[in-house]
Amino acid sequence: MDRLHYKVKDKNIIFLLFTICFIVYLSTYLGRLNYSASIAAILAEGKLTKAQTGFIGTTFFFTYGIGQFISGFLGDRFSPKILVFIGVFISSLTNFFMAFSDNYIVMAIFWAINGLFQSFIWSPMIRFIVDYLDDRIKTKACVYLNLSVPIGTMLTYLITGSIIAIKSYKVVFIVSSITLFVISVMWLISYSAIEKNAKNKGIPYEKTIHINIKQTKDISLFYLIISSGLIFLLFCLIVQGALKDGVTNWVPVYISETYNLSGFISIISTIIIPIFNVFGVYFASLLNNKMKDEIKTSAIFFFICTICLAILFLSSGKNTFISLLILGLSTTTMMAVNTMLIGLFPTKFDKINKVSSVSGILNSFVYIGGAISTYSIGIMSEHMGWENTIFVWVLLSITSCIICLAVFKKWKNYRLKNL
Repeated sequence: MDRLHYKVKDKNIIFLLFTICFIVYLSTYLGRLNYSASIAAILAEGKLTKAQTGFIGTTFFFTYGIGQFISGFLGDRFSPKILVFIGVFISSLTNFFMAFSDNYIVMAIFWAINGLFQSFIWSPMIRFIVDYLDDRIKTKACVYLNLSVPIGTMLTYLITGSIIAIKSYKVVFIVSSITLFVISVMWLISYSAIEKNAKNKGIPYEKTIHINIKQTKDISLFYLIISSGLIFLLFCLIVQGALKDGVTNWVPVYISETYNLSGFISIISTIIIPIFNVFGVYFASLLNNKMKDEIKTSAIFFFICTICLAILFLSSGKNTFISLLILGLSTTTMMAVNTMLIGLFPTKFDKINKVSSVSGILNSFVYIGGAISTYSIGIMSEHMGWENTIFVWVLLSITSCIICLAVFKKWKNYRLKNL
Protein backbone atom coordinates (compact mmCIF):
# COMPACT_ATOMS: atom_id res chain seq x y z
CA MET A 1 0.00 0.00 0.00
CA ASP A 2 1.50 3.35 -1.08
CA ARG A 3 0.84 6.84 0.23
CA LEU A 4 2.16 10.06 -1.32
CA HIS A 5 4.32 12.12 1.02
CA TYR A 6 6.82 14.94 0.62
CA LYS A 7 10.30 15.40 2.09
CA VAL A 8 11.33 19.02 2.61
CA LYS A 9 14.70 19.93 1.11
CA ASP A 10 14.95 23.67 1.84
CA LYS A 11 17.42 24.13 4.72
CA ASN A 12 15.45 27.05 6.13
CA ILE A 13 12.25 24.99 6.19
CA ILE A 14 14.07 22.07 7.80
CA PHE A 15 15.35 24.46 10.45
CA LEU A 16 11.83 25.86 10.93
CA LEU A 17 10.41 22.34 11.29
CA PHE A 18 12.87 21.35 13.98
CA THR A 19 12.65 24.72 15.75
CA ILE A 20 8.86 24.75 16.05
CA CYS A 21 8.85 21.15 17.28
CA PHE A 22 11.54 22.03 19.82
CA ILE A 23 9.72 25.15 21.05
CA VAL A 24 6.37 23.37 21.29
CA TYR A 25 7.69 20.45 23.28
CA LEU A 26 9.80 22.72 25.47
CA SER A 27 6.67 24.73 26.29
CA THR A 28 4.82 21.61 27.41
CA TYR A 29 7.29 21.30 30.28
CA LEU A 30 6.41 24.79 31.43
CA GLY A 31 2.79 23.64 31.37
CA ARG A 32 3.39 20.46 33.36
CA LEU A 33 6.46 20.87 35.61
CA ASN A 34 5.28 24.26 36.84
CA TYR A 35 3.11 22.35 39.31
CA SER A 36 5.97 20.08 40.41
CA ALA A 37 8.26 23.07 40.86
CA SER A 38 5.56 24.74 42.98
CA ILE A 39 4.96 21.81 45.35
CA ALA A 40 7.26 23.19 48.07
CA ALA A 41 5.45 26.55 47.91
CA ILE A 42 2.05 24.87 47.92
CA LEU A 43 2.97 22.79 50.96
CA ALA A 44 4.30 25.91 52.70
CA GLU A 45 0.78 27.39 52.60
CA GLY A 46 -0.36 24.53 54.81
CA LYS A 47 -3.61 23.90 52.92
CA LEU A 48 -2.57 20.60 51.34
CA THR A 49 -0.71 17.55 52.63
CA LYS A 50 2.09 15.68 50.90
CA ALA A 51 -0.32 12.92 49.93
CA GLN A 52 -2.75 15.43 48.40
CA THR A 53 -0.08 17.29 46.42
CA GLY A 54 1.34 13.96 45.29
CA PHE A 55 -2.13 12.86 44.20
CA ILE A 56 -2.56 15.96 42.04
CA GLY A 57 0.76 15.33 40.33
CA THR A 58 -0.11 11.68 39.85
CA THR A 59 -3.31 12.49 37.96
CA PHE A 60 -1.27 14.22 35.25
CA PHE A 61 1.05 11.28 34.71
CA PHE A 62 -1.79 8.77 34.89
CA THR A 63 -3.94 10.45 32.24
CA TYR A 64 -0.87 11.32 30.19
CA GLY A 65 0.13 7.66 30.19
CA ILE A 66 -3.35 6.51 29.15
CA GLY A 67 -3.55 9.31 26.60
CA GLN A 68 -0.37 8.10 24.93
CA PHE A 69 -2.19 4.95 23.83
CA ILE A 70 -4.88 7.11 22.25
CA SER A 71 -2.55 9.67 20.68
CA GLY A 72 -0.29 6.95 19.31
CA PHE A 73 -3.13 5.46 17.30
CA LEU A 74 -4.53 8.87 16.33
CA GLY A 75 -1.07 10.05 15.30
CA ASP A 76 -0.83 7.35 12.62
CA ARG A 77 -4.26 8.24 11.26
CA PHE A 78 -4.79 12.00 11.61
CA SER A 79 -2.73 15.10 10.92
CA PRO A 80 -0.20 16.08 13.60
CA LYS A 81 -1.19 19.67 12.85
CA ILE A 82 -4.57 19.34 14.58
CA LEU A 83 -3.55 16.89 17.30
CA VAL A 84 -0.59 18.95 18.54
CA PHE A 85 -2.60 22.18 18.41
CA ILE A 86 -5.41 20.65 20.50
CA GLY A 87 -2.87 19.36 23.01
CA VAL A 88 -1.11 22.70 23.52
CA PHE A 89 -4.31 24.79 23.46
CA ILE A 90 -6.18 22.68 26.05
CA SER A 91 -3.05 22.66 28.23
CA SER A 92 -3.19 26.47 28.11
CA LEU A 93 -6.78 26.43 29.37
CA THR A 94 -6.16 23.95 32.20
CA ASN A 95 -3.16 25.95 33.43
CA PHE A 96 -5.34 29.05 33.52
CA PHE A 97 -7.99 27.30 35.64
CA MET A 98 -5.33 25.92 38.01
CA ALA A 99 -4.48 29.50 38.97
CA PHE A 100 -7.93 29.94 40.48
CA SER A 101 -8.30 26.56 42.20
CA ASP A 102 -7.65 25.81 45.88
CA ASN A 103 -9.47 22.53 46.41
CA TYR A 104 -7.17 19.58 45.75
CA ILE A 105 -9.91 17.54 44.07
CA VAL A 106 -10.68 20.36 41.63
CA MET A 107 -6.96 20.86 41.01
CA ALA A 108 -6.55 17.14 40.40
CA ILE A 109 -9.35 17.18 37.79
CA PHE A 110 -7.83 20.09 35.88
CA TRP A 111 -4.36 18.55 36.08
CA ALA A 112 -5.70 15.23 34.84
CA ILE A 113 -7.25 16.99 31.83
CA ASN A 114 -3.93 18.71 31.23
CA GLY A 115 -2.15 15.36 31.21
CA LEU A 116 -4.66 13.79 28.82
CA PHE A 117 -4.36 16.52 26.20
CA GLN A 118 -0.60 17.02 26.54
CA SER A 119 -0.35 13.37 25.51
CA PHE A 120 -1.53 14.45 22.05
CA ILE A 121 1.80 16.16 21.36
CA TRP A 122 4.86 13.88 21.37
CA SER A 123 3.86 10.89 19.23
CA PRO A 124 2.19 12.88 16.40
CA MET A 125 5.20 15.22 16.44
CA ILE A 126 7.58 12.28 15.94
CA ARG A 127 5.48 11.15 12.98
CA PHE A 128 5.62 14.72 11.60
CA ILE A 129 9.43 14.63 11.72
CA VAL A 130 9.66 11.14 10.20
CA ASP A 131 7.27 12.00 7.36
CA TYR A 132 8.86 15.29 6.32
CA LEU A 133 12.60 14.71 6.87
CA ASP A 134 14.91 12.24 5.14
CA ASP A 135 16.46 9.36 7.07
CA ARG A 136 19.75 11.08 7.87
CA ILE A 137 18.19 14.27 9.19
CA LYS A 138 15.21 12.71 10.96
CA THR A 139 17.46 10.60 13.20
CA LYS A 140 19.38 13.67 14.35
CA ALA A 141 16.16 15.61 14.77
CA CYS A 142 14.57 12.91 16.95
CA VAL A 143 17.70 12.68 19.10
CA TYR A 144 18.22 16.41 19.58
CA LEU A 145 14.53 17.10 20.09
CA ASN A 146 15.10 15.46 23.48
CA LEU A 147 17.19 18.49 24.45
CA SER A 148 13.87 20.30 24.86
CA VAL A 149 13.24 18.17 27.97
CA PRO A 150 16.18 19.29 30.16
CA ILE A 151 16.12 22.83 28.77
CA GLY A 152 12.37 23.04 29.33
CA THR A 153 12.82 21.65 32.83
CA MET A 154 15.57 24.15 33.64
CA LEU A 155 13.57 27.12 32.35
CA THR A 156 10.47 25.94 34.20
CA TYR A 157 12.25 25.73 37.55
CA LEU A 158 13.98 29.08 36.95
CA ILE A 159 10.77 30.85 35.91
CA THR A 160 8.70 29.20 38.64
CA GLY A 161 11.23 29.96 41.38
CA SER A 162 11.54 33.57 40.28
CA ILE A 163 7.78 34.17 40.09
CA ILE A 164 7.17 32.52 43.48
CA ALA A 165 9.88 34.69 45.04
CA ILE A 166 8.14 37.84 43.73
CA LYS A 167 4.46 36.88 43.69
CA SER A 168 2.87 33.47 44.29
CA TYR A 169 2.67 30.07 42.66
CA LYS A 170 -0.75 30.97 41.20
CA VAL A 171 0.88 33.55 38.93
CA VAL A 172 3.05 30.73 37.59
CA PHE A 173 -0.01 29.05 36.08
CA ILE A 174 -1.23 32.28 34.47
CA VAL A 175 2.15 32.91 32.83
CA SER A 176 2.23 29.31 31.63
CA SER A 177 -1.28 29.60 30.20
CA ILE A 178 -0.48 32.70 28.16
CA THR A 179 2.77 31.19 26.87
CA LEU A 180 1.10 27.95 25.76
CA PHE A 181 -1.68 29.81 23.97
CA VAL A 182 0.79 31.89 21.95
CA ILE A 183 2.81 28.79 21.03
CA SER A 184 -0.30 26.87 19.93
CA VAL A 185 -0.95 29.62 17.38
CA MET A 186 2.72 29.58 16.31
CA TRP A 187 2.42 25.83 15.68
CA LEU A 188 -0.55 26.24 13.31
CA ILE A 189 1.16 28.99 11.32
CA SER A 190 4.50 27.16 11.09
CA TYR A 191 2.97 23.80 10.19
CA SER A 192 0.95 25.37 7.37
CA ALA A 193 4.09 27.02 5.99
CA ILE A 194 6.06 23.75 6.13
CA GLU A 195 3.22 21.77 4.56
CA LYS A 196 2.86 24.27 1.73
CA ASN A 197 6.61 24.36 1.03
CA ALA A 198 6.84 20.56 1.03
CA LYS A 199 4.07 20.17 -1.54
CA ASN A 200 5.39 22.96 -3.79
CA LYS A 201 9.15 22.50 -3.52
CA GLY A 202 9.71 19.24 -1.65
CA ILE A 203 10.63 15.78 -2.87
CA PRO A 204 7.54 13.58 -3.41
CA TYR A 205 7.79 9.92 -2.49
CA GLU A 206 5.56 6.90 -2.14
CA LYS A 207 5.54 5.67 1.44
CA THR A 208 5.17 1.91 1.16
CA ILE A 209 3.44 0.16 4.01
CA HIS A 210 4.61 -3.46 4.07
CA ILE A 211 1.55 -5.68 4.27
CA ASN A 212 1.68 -9.22 2.99
CA ILE A 213 0.62 -12.64 4.19
CA LYS A 214 3.66 -13.08 6.42
CA GLN A 215 3.55 -9.57 7.84
CA THR A 216 -0.13 -9.23 8.60
CA LYS A 217 0.62 -10.47 12.12
CA ASP A 218 3.45 -7.95 12.45
CA ILE A 219 1.00 -5.13 11.75
CA SER A 220 -0.86 -6.16 14.92
CA LEU A 221 0.55 -4.09 17.75
CA PHE A 222 -0.05 -6.88 20.24
CA TYR A 223 1.94 -9.34 18.12
CA LEU A 224 4.65 -6.74 17.55
CA ILE A 225 5.08 -6.08 21.28
CA ILE A 226 5.30 -9.80 22.08
CA SER A 227 7.53 -10.92 19.20
CA SER A 228 9.99 -8.02 19.40
CA GLY A 229 10.54 -8.30 23.14
CA LEU A 230 9.05 -4.88 23.83
CA ILE A 231 6.73 -6.37 26.42
CA PHE A 232 9.72 -6.87 28.74
CA LEU A 233 10.98 -3.35 28.09
CA LEU A 234 7.74 -1.87 29.39
CA PHE A 235 8.87 -2.42 32.99
CA CYS A 236 12.13 -0.61 32.22
CA LEU A 237 10.15 2.30 30.79
CA ILE A 238 8.04 2.47 33.96
CA VAL A 239 11.26 2.65 35.99
CA GLN A 240 12.74 5.23 33.63
CA GLY A 241 9.66 7.42 34.11
CA ALA A 242 9.85 6.98 37.86
CA LEU A 243 13.55 7.86 38.05
CA LYS A 244 13.32 10.75 35.60
CA ASP A 245 10.00 12.49 36.19
CA GLY A 246 8.96 11.16 39.59
CA VAL A 247 12.33 11.86 41.19
CA THR A 248 12.65 15.27 39.51
CA ASN A 249 9.22 16.25 40.84
CA TRP A 250 10.24 15.57 44.44
CA VAL A 251 13.83 16.88 44.38
CA PRO A 252 12.90 20.37 45.69
CA VAL A 253 11.05 18.77 48.63
CA TYR A 254 13.89 16.30 49.27
CA ILE A 255 16.46 19.11 49.32
CA SER A 256 14.23 21.33 51.46
CA GLU A 257 13.52 18.61 54.06
CA THR A 258 16.95 16.98 54.13
CA TYR A 259 19.00 20.17 54.30
CA ASN A 260 16.44 22.58 55.84
CA LEU A 261 16.50 25.02 52.92
CA SER A 262 13.74 27.46 52.00
CA GLY A 263 11.33 26.61 49.21
CA PHE A 264 12.79 29.24 46.87
CA ILE A 265 16.39 28.10 47.38
CA SER A 266 15.47 24.43 46.97
CA ILE A 267 13.70 25.17 43.68
CA ILE A 268 16.53 27.29 42.27
CA SER A 269 19.21 24.83 43.39
CA THR A 270 17.36 22.10 41.54
CA ILE A 271 18.22 23.80 38.24
CA ILE A 272 21.53 21.94 38.37
CA ILE A 273 19.64 18.75 37.46
CA PRO A 274 18.31 19.81 34.02
CA ILE A 275 21.68 21.42 33.28
CA PHE A 276 23.23 17.98 33.71
CA ASN A 277 20.37 16.39 31.76
CA VAL A 278 21.29 18.39 28.65
CA PHE A 279 24.42 16.28 28.41
CA GLY A 280 22.37 13.09 28.66
CA VAL A 281 21.22 13.57 25.09
CA TYR A 282 24.79 13.95 23.84
CA PHE A 283 26.11 11.04 25.88
CA ALA A 284 23.29 8.84 24.58
CA SER A 285 24.05 9.79 20.98
CA LEU A 286 27.80 9.24 21.37
CA LEU A 287 27.48 5.87 23.09
CA ASN A 288 24.81 4.64 20.70
CA ASN A 289 27.05 5.44 17.74
CA LYS A 290 29.41 2.80 19.15
CA MET A 291 26.84 0.31 20.46
CA LYS A 292 24.59 0.57 17.37
CA ASP A 293 21.61 -0.52 19.46
CA GLU A 294 19.26 1.54 21.62
CA ILE A 295 18.48 -1.26 24.08
CA LYS A 296 22.11 -2.14 24.77
CA THR A 297 22.88 1.55 25.22
CA SER A 298 19.96 1.86 27.66
CA ALA A 299 21.27 -1.09 29.72
CA ILE A 300 24.61 0.69 30.17
CA PHE A 301 22.92 3.88 31.35
CA PHE A 302 20.69 1.96 33.79
CA PHE A 303 23.86 0.45 35.27
CA ILE A 304 25.48 3.88 35.66
CA CYS A 305 22.25 5.12 37.27
CA THR A 306 22.40 2.27 39.78
CA ILE A 307 25.90 3.29 40.84
CA CYS A 308 24.86 6.95 41.21
CA LEU A 309 21.80 6.11 43.32
CA ALA A 310 23.84 3.77 45.52
CA ILE A 311 26.24 6.64 46.23
CA LEU A 312 23.27 8.93 46.98
CA PHE A 313 21.91 6.33 49.41
CA LEU A 314 25.22 6.25 51.28
CA SER A 315 25.80 10.03 51.27
CA SER A 316 22.28 11.43 51.72
CA GLY A 317 22.10 14.22 54.28
CA LYS A 318 25.83 14.92 54.35
CA ASN A 319 26.24 17.61 51.71
CA THR A 320 23.68 19.53 49.64
CA PHE A 321 25.93 20.01 46.62
CA ILE A 322 26.97 16.34 46.49
CA SER A 323 23.33 15.21 46.68
CA LEU A 324 22.34 17.58 43.85
CA LEU A 325 25.35 16.47 41.82
CA ILE A 326 24.47 12.79 42.16
CA LEU A 327 20.78 13.43 41.48
CA GLY A 328 21.85 15.37 38.39
CA LEU A 329 23.99 12.46 37.19
CA SER A 330 21.32 9.81 37.86
CA THR A 331 18.53 11.73 36.11
CA THR A 332 20.96 12.43 33.26
CA THR A 333 21.31 8.69 32.69
CA MET A 334 17.52 8.45 32.56
CA MET A 335 17.48 11.32 30.08
CA ALA A 336 19.84 9.22 27.96
CA VAL A 337 17.52 6.20 28.23
CA ASN A 338 14.61 8.46 27.27
CA THR A 339 16.52 9.64 24.21
CA MET A 340 17.13 6.05 23.14
CA LEU A 341 13.81 4.37 23.87
CA ILE A 342 11.37 7.25 23.36
CA GLY A 343 13.16 9.54 20.90
CA LEU A 344 15.02 7.15 18.59
CA PHE A 345 13.69 3.61 19.05
CA PRO A 346 10.16 4.21 17.62
CA THR A 347 11.61 5.44 14.29
CA LYS A 348 12.67 1.84 13.59
CA PHE A 349 9.01 1.02 12.89
CA ASP A 350 8.57 3.44 9.99
CA LYS A 351 8.40 0.64 7.39
CA ILE A 352 5.31 -0.86 8.99
CA ASN A 353 3.71 2.56 9.62
CA LYS A 354 3.77 2.20 13.40
CA VAL A 355 6.05 5.07 14.44
CA SER A 356 3.37 7.03 16.30
CA SER A 357 1.66 3.94 17.74
CA VAL A 358 4.88 2.45 19.12
CA SER A 359 5.98 5.86 20.39
CA GLY A 360 2.64 6.29 22.12
CA ILE A 361 2.76 2.89 23.81
CA LEU A 362 6.35 3.30 25.02
CA ASN A 363 5.76 6.85 26.21
CA SER A 364 2.59 5.80 28.02
CA PHE A 365 4.53 3.40 30.23
CA VAL A 366 7.11 6.09 30.99
CA TYR A 367 4.38 8.28 32.35
CA ILE A 368 2.66 5.45 34.14
CA GLY A 369 5.98 5.18 35.97
CA GLY A 370 5.91 8.92 36.58
CA ALA A 371 2.35 8.67 37.91
CA ILE A 372 3.12 5.80 40.28
CA SER A 373 6.30 7.40 41.58
CA THR A 374 4.92 10.93 41.96
CA TYR A 375 2.37 9.59 44.42
CA SER A 376 4.39 6.77 46.00
CA ILE A 377 7.53 8.86 46.60
CA GLY A 378 5.48 11.26 48.70
CA ILE A 379 4.01 8.37 50.69
CA MET A 380 7.31 6.48 51.05
CA SER A 381 9.30 9.54 52.10
CA GLU A 382 6.63 10.41 54.66
CA HIS A 383 6.47 6.93 56.22
CA MET A 384 9.83 5.31 55.38
CA GLY A 385 12.16 8.31 55.20
CA TRP A 386 14.23 9.47 52.25
CA GLU A 387 17.08 6.95 52.66
CA ASN A 388 14.80 3.92 52.32
CA THR A 389 13.04 5.60 49.41
CA ILE A 390 16.36 6.04 47.63
CA PHE A 391 17.23 2.38 48.27
CA VAL A 392 14.07 1.36 46.42
CA TRP A 393 15.28 3.45 43.45
CA VAL A 394 18.56 1.50 43.47
CA LEU A 395 16.75 -1.84 43.27
CA LEU A 396 14.51 -0.66 40.42
CA SER A 397 17.46 0.64 38.41
CA ILE A 398 19.58 -2.52 38.57
CA THR A 399 16.54 -4.67 37.73
CA SER A 400 15.94 -2.59 34.59
CA CYS A 401 19.58 -2.97 33.56
CA ILE A 402 19.26 -6.75 33.75
CA ILE A 403 16.03 -6.76 31.76
CA CYS A 404 17.53 -4.64 28.96
CA LEU A 405 20.44 -7.04 28.62
CA ALA A 406 18.04 -9.99 28.54
CA VAL A 407 15.84 -8.40 25.84
CA PHE A 408 18.71 -7.32 23.57
CA LYS A 409 19.10 -10.57 21.63
CA LYS A 410 15.36 -11.05 21.06
CA TRP A 411 15.02 -7.49 19.73
CA LYS A 412 18.04 -7.90 17.46
CA ASN A 413 16.56 -11.06 15.87
CA TYR A 414 13.18 -9.42 15.37
CA ARG A 415 14.70 -6.32 13.79
CA LEU A 416 16.81 -8.33 11.32
CA LYS A 417 13.79 -10.35 10.18
CA ASN A 418 11.11 -7.69 10.06
CA LEU A 419 12.58 -4.16 9.89
